Amino acid sequence: MNSPHKLISLTPVAAAVTAALCPGQSAEAQEATGRTDFLEEITVTARKRTESAQDIPSAIQAISQESLATMGAKGMEDYSRFVPSINVVSYGAGSSVVVFRGAITGPSFIGQATSSVYLDEISVTQTGSQPNIRTVDIARVEALSGPQGTLYGSDAQAGTLRIVTNQPVLNEFEAMFDSELRGGSQSDVSYRSSLMFNVPLVDDKLAMRVVGYKDHDGGYIDNVFGRTADSYGFGGENKAPSGWGTLDNSASVKDRWNDADVVGGRIHLLWNMNDRWSTTLSYHHQSTDSGAENYYDPFVGDLETVRFHHEWRKEDFNMASIKVDGDLGFAQLVAAVSYYERKAESQFDNTNYAHYWAAQYCHDSSYTPNPAMPYYWTNPETGYLVLFPVYCQGPTVESDYLTKSAGKSDDDKLTAEIRLSSEGETFDWIVGLYREESGNGALEGTPFAVPTTGGDGSNEIYQNSVSLQYWEMYWSNYYGTPTTYPNAQAHWYSGGHTDWEQTAVFGETTWHINDQWDLTLGGRYFDRSNVRQTWVDHPGGPTWADGEPDTTSGDRDYRVANNGAPPKVSGGETQFIPKISLNYNFADNKMVYALYTRGLRQGGVNNIRGEPFFPRAYESDIMDNYEVGYKSTFGQGRGRFNMTAYNMVWDKYQLSLVDPTDPPCEVNGVIDYELSIAGVCGQPYQNLIANAGNAHIDGVNVEVDYALGENWTLGMNYEWMEAETDTDQDLTGDGEPDLVAGLRLPLVPSSKAAWWVGYSKPTQMFGGTEFSVRTQWSYTGDSLTILDPRGLEDPNPQFKSPSYVIGDLRFSLDAEDWGVSFFINNLTDERAVYTTGTGTFEWGAAQTAEGRAHHSTLYVARPREAGVRFWKGWGE
Repeated sequence: MNSPHKLISLTPVAAAVTAALCPGQSAEAQEATGRTDFLEEITVTARKRTESAQDIPSAIQAISQESLATMGAKGMEDYSRFVPSINVVSYGAGSSVVVFRGAITGPSFIGQATSSVYLDEISVTQTGSQPNIRTVDIARVEALSGPQGTLYGSDAQAGTLRIVTNQPVLNEFEAMFDSELRGGSQSDVSYRSSLMFNVPLVDDKLAMRVVGYKDHDGGYIDNVFGRTADSYGFGGENKAPSGWGTLDNSASVKDRWNDADVVGGRIHLLWNMNDRWSTTLSYHHQSTDSGAENYYDPFVGDLETVRFHHEWRKEDFNMASIKVDGDLGFAQLVAAVSYYERKAESQFDNTNYAHYWAAQYCHDSSYTPNPAMPYYWTNPETGYLVLFPVYCQGPTVESDYLTKSAGKSDDDKLTAEIRLSSEGETFDWIVGLYREESGNGALEGTPFAVPTTGGDGSNEIYQNSVSLQYWEMYWSNYYGTPTTYPNAQAHWYSGGHTDWEQTAVFGETTWHINDQWDLTLGGRYFDRSNVRQTWVDHPGGPTWADGEPDTTSGDRDYRVANNGAPPKVSGGETQFIPKISLNYNFADNKMVYALYTRGLRQGGVNNIRGEPFFPRAYESDIMDNYEVGYKSTFGQGRGRFNMTAYNMVWDKYQLSLVDPTDPPCEVNGVIDYELSIAGVCGQPYQNLIANAGNAHIDGVNVEVDYALGENWTLGMNYEWMEAETDTDQDLTGDGEPDLVAGLRLPLVPSSKAAWWVGYSKPTQMFGGTEFSVRTQWSYTGDSLTILDPRGLEDPNPQFKSPSYVIGDLRFSLDAEDWGVSFFINNLTDERAVYTTGTGTFEWGAAQTAEGRAHHSTLYVARPREAGVRFWKGWGE
């Protein structure tokens, strides 16, 4: 039986532990010497050919299928603990950000990612996020640190995570059932189950591999009873209207409300046409139905929060591909076409967000009605004008209310790649052509900050709001006839979609100068373009200012003529990405190398409204990587030591920020709400992306693995990193720098480490053949939430997420065709904070009657849980 848990000469736990990072001496060496304490070798396809990771002159770490099982990893936030160059910021099921080597400037999902996640032949990363693919029947995970632009393009500016699935095996039947049950005092019961079949259909010709899985992650956050904020401000100032703080969340109170269900499957069909040609058809599917994200509010209680609507997220992704492999004699041919689609919808509570804006602007002014000001709404209770009544979502200026929002995304990507490769005594080479067409966003859009009575959010009350009264008055005055909007749900509607096209030619060649020296040269030339459509509507259609069409919604005539679609704004560029490396094999299983690579993140077009300070388009940012490394196997194959040092120079890094022109204009110290000055003041509030400056990322990575005889194994890795800005940058146009040199880049720790110890011995206990114990620990240093060092008197301050240590313990009993494990995850019940939510304007909201001085969201790992895993295999 060719089970993924089949016993090998190295004990299973030892193999899993020591193979988790990089391979060592080969299995053939074990057989030749009779030794059983070598480290296991894992072959990878990181350079689009099969080879040992120890032979690649760059930083790569490989995690085998056995290692993933031994770790108990169900997703990337689990196995990334043991890959020090990666930090995964997990927000919840299906929502996370993968960061290689600290290359990130903020938590926003509106820009392109600096790192990519590949599932077999296709990147599944778009606009900064990717599905959290469950580790079921996965052959290995490959972490390629540093820019990978020559072979993987602009999706791989700082690194690439490759998830490689198991492929069909001809002439061999195999089946495997795998299940797990776990739970804890602070979490509901969770389970995982999967079933895999490898079925030979025609001898030597046709085989199929099918896998299906169903997981349930029990929740561990409680949404407890509480009331809306009754105070909003800092330093004792309270800007909240007097009627706030009376509404509660009784309609949405729920224990363990962040649960998630994941169902998925995969089919591979291999047709071995003859000795030289084969074709593989594949289809992947995964659906996620989850509750709230994994955050709690420390001002409410441990693993507790107060929200006023049920929160949920539903996601589906599908991927189909066809790959043809051929032997042309002089070269190997691979031609692959893949189509990927990911759709998601969500609902979330944003009452605190809407309250922030109401606290600022939903107030009486000192003005009384004036014929010269026909478009301002008069508060009937006081007789004074309200200058910004659109933020008054309740039936009166002073009344309280609840709001929720919906999110929607629709991503798709069609890729085609054809490449030729050859390996020879003097030269190895690869050359290829790549084509991509993709899209992301949702042009149909959704309403934002919808007033409701809470709970599931179905009882919408915008029709009774001051905000709608204002819009109907405004448009009635504008058109000169009574105008109503009986179907309006909210003050703000928006949508946007971007289409991308890319064509690339790439190549790489390695010259084996002699038995010791190798020189690698590579490059990629690509032409990429994008077309952006975006719109914002208020009740009544496109907004207008001073008789001119709002550039957000586009020209009214254009939209009427094009079924409401906004104008298209285009951008694009061509680039060449080089690569060069030189490695020296100065002894058996010992190598030093020097490497230069370049990574590029594509520029794009902003969702421009009005005439902001920052430009409509932003440029690509470029990362140059200078790296030296040492790889070795020692102790006659028992140990492995690898070390990498790198310097990455980041030019014109992209930064998501709020355009500074949204405050009202002042004339001689008096605010003029009707005045707008291009690039200065009185412009719409909007998030943009800008090229903000330069930065550097320096780091050192060390890995050690050792097999102490046949029973004991141990390993550790460590990465130190300095990721900082290098330039001062004025982001407001006032001549003073808002960002200065020496700021830490956010969301990434300055150090990260992991260590593990495994013990195993033969046994006949309960019919098993081997008993093993493994303990594994990981350390993640502290990190900042945003780049801008805003203090605690800001509604969106910079927070420091504290460092944390997570440890696990696992006992296993394995036989040839079955195994059982008992484990405890997060032994010390560490409250590991991935990050603190920012950008929601809730920090200044307080509930004084209930003793909550602020509102905050801490995204945390699962608490301590104990469980059992059982697997059973059948086949040859």
